[in-house]
Amino acid sequence: MASWCRKCIYLKPKLEKIAGEFPGVMFYFVDVNKVPQAVVKRGNISKMPTIQLWKDGEWKEEVIGGHKAWLVMDEVREMIHKYK
Repeated sequence: MASWCRKCIYLKPKLEKIAGEFPGVMFYFVDVNKVPQAVVKRGNISKMPTIQLWKDGEWKEEVIGGHKAWLVMDEVREMIHKYK
């Protein structure tokens, strides 16, 4: 995420709500301008918002959230169910 990203600001509360649906899943909101660039590079982040799923320290899948919010939320739910 990024503090200047309007879509990120809009999606954050929706993602926080989804986090409540998956008690065993940890959600982290990372501002790409406030973390070491090594973190951004490791995640290969180039667009905002990027929602990634990591399991056991490995990147598994991601959703680039540039489309309608309800579609992003559905994709995030599917991604979590797939790797849960």
